[in-house]
Formats: sequence, structure tokens, C-alpha cells
Amino acid sequence: MARLVELDPTKFVRFLSDLWTQRNWQTKVQPRGEGRYLVQGQRGDGTKGMMLVLPAPDVTVEKDHVRGFVAHAKKRQIDVVAVATQGEFSDEVRGFTTKHDVTLLDPDSLGETVEREELEETVKQYTDGDVYETADVEFGLPFDVPKPVEDAISSLPLDSVRERFDSLTGGDDGGSLRDRLPSSLDDLKSGSPPSVRVVVVAVLLLVLALGSVAALGPMVDGLGTPTGQDGVAVSALSSAPNESADVVARWNSRTTDSIAVGNESYTAPDGQQFVVVALDVSPTSSSPGSLPQSALVFESDGVRYGYQPLANSTGFETGGLFAPNESQTVWTVFSVPSNTTTGTVLVRATNEDTVTFVHDESLSADPDAET
Repeated sequence: MARLVELDPTKFVRFLSDLWTQRNWQTKVQPRGEGRYLVQGQRGDGTKGMMLVLPAPDVTVEKDHVRGFVAHAKKRQIDVVAVATQGEFSDEVRGFTTKHDVTLLDPDSLGETVEREELEETVKQYTDGDVYETADVEFGLPFDVPKPVEDAISSLPLDSVRERFDSLTGGDDGGSLRDRLPSSLDDLKSGSPPSVRVVVVAVLLLVLALGSVAALGPMVDGLGTPTGQDGVAVSALSSAPNESADVVARWNSRTTDSIAVGNESYTAPDGQQFVVVALDVSPTSSSPGSLPQSALVFESDGVRYGYQPLANSTGFETGGLFAPNESQTVWTVFSVPSNTTTGTVLVRATNEDTVTFVHDESLSADPDAET
């Protein structure tokens, strides 16, 4: 897992401002005292963003650090709200921000963003050339892998296996094992402690023997666009089996160049298309369920896309909390390249509740449809 190298605190703030600028935001940075900074942004379509930055690498961000900021951003009807740090977020903060649709950025998530979007040159403007922290332990095999076993491991969807470990453990008990799983067969062959390598190879072969990632949880559910029709063929990856999930989400999707929400209309940017995903969400217990819009990700060809904010419109009016013994229909939009043909909706591992997806073709993916 790529982790962003530690930056000088002021350079870290400027780096975050640059990231937004590269996403067509006009940004302004303001010191707020006590080691805090505020990055404000606005896009040409009127979308407003606000990011609280606590850049010190030794800070643990607590709820008291962010509660007032989140309330202020919600009062101002900010579309994109984020909190960033080079330190750590407490569990209480992660739960609080998930409920309020706030994005958290730390060296791990930023490192993944830089690697995925190939932004290494942007980082190097603020360092001596380093981009990622060097891992203390690498991963590898102390022996040659027989050709049949090598072919079998090569056929495994290793990214999905890593994601499934993450989703099932919430990054806790199994997180360290998930982080040691290889992302490719070449990673598997680099040097590291034999005991770790043998255990992980055994896990991978067990997964293979029991039917790939099906052994670790539910398989990908459904296709939102049947084969032969125009549009993106969408599937959904559950984070838990039906019998143990905290939330059941019936879903459907459609692909379009524009959408209408009430009196507002929105057109996909040049070279992009909209994937609209509707979900009918029901908690499975007597407690409220949690599935905020920011927890949903659309993945295609190894690239992940967060939801597309729409000025003056949202399909998640409750902020991602769902009452027990009730179902509620919500919707979200992803903006993806126009040549995208397939993709998968999945839930970030940091989401408070696990989700099982069930494809339902009868569910309308039109935001203006009667629910």
C-alpha cells in the first residue's frame, strides 16, 4: 500500500491546494491558528468545497478538532467537505465524519490517490525527490513456485482479494494481513520473512481452491446494463454476505450524458458520461444503518471514482443514515470517461456498516422518478 512521504507542514497544505487546483477548483488557503489551515475551493459550475488541514505528522485528530468545522460547512451548504492530516484520525472522528458525508485524507489515502492518478511529479515539487514512504518489510517467496501454482495464483483477482479482506475486517483484525497480500505475482516473488510468505501463499491457494473471492464473501452482484444495450455494464460488490450484512441495498443503474433533478439539469463534462446509481436501502437490525454517499465508489479498469457533486442537488438528503424497519430510495452519480464500458460499485472499507447489494431491474435510476 502506497503511503505518502512526510512533508513539511506548510508544503503539505500547498500540496493539497494543488490537488484541488488540478481538479479544476479555484482555491484559497487561510491559516486558522493552532496549527490548522483552511483550503476553500469553488468550481466553475458553482460547486463549493472546504477542507480543514491539520498538517502536523504527530497529531491525532479528535472529534473536537472537526465538529465545529463540519457544522460551519453544513450551515454554509458546502458541497464537498474534507479533513486532511499527516497524523492519524481517531475512531470517533471516523464514525462522526462518515455520518456527515465528510472525506478524510491521511498519508495512506493520499498515497493511493497519487499512485492511482500518477501525480508523483506534483509531490516531487515539495520533496527532495521522494514520493512514498519505504516499507519496512517486503513480501516474497523463499522458493520457486511450480508452474501450475504460478499460473493459478496469476489467475486470482488479487485486488479483489485485498479489498475483500479490508471490507470483512474493517481494517482491524485482518488489516495487517490484507496489507501484506501481494498486488501481483511479481510482488509475491520479492524477498521477505519466510513465515509470512508461506502463510499468505496458503491463504491465496485456499481462496483458489474454494472458488476465488467467493470463499471470503459474496460475489459481484448483477449487471445494471444487460449485454447488448448501450451504456456502462455496472455490477456491485457486497462487503458482507446477505445473512450478516448490516444494510441491504437493492440497486439499479443507467448511463446518460445528462440528468434532470427538479428544475435543475446537469450535463456530463466533455469526454465524460454519467453513471446514475439508485439504491433502495434497508437496515437489517433495529439500529439505524449507515451508508453515506461518500462511502460509495465506482471502480473501472483499476481506477476508482468518487461520486460527482451536483450544485443545489443531492440524492442523499439524510446524510447516509437510514431508519430501522424502513427502506429509503437514494441515488448518486459518477462521472466516468466516455469510453468506459464496465465498472463495479463498492463500499469503502471505512464505512461503519457492511452492505449487501441485490440488483433490482424494477428500481428506477431516474432521480426525478416517483419513489
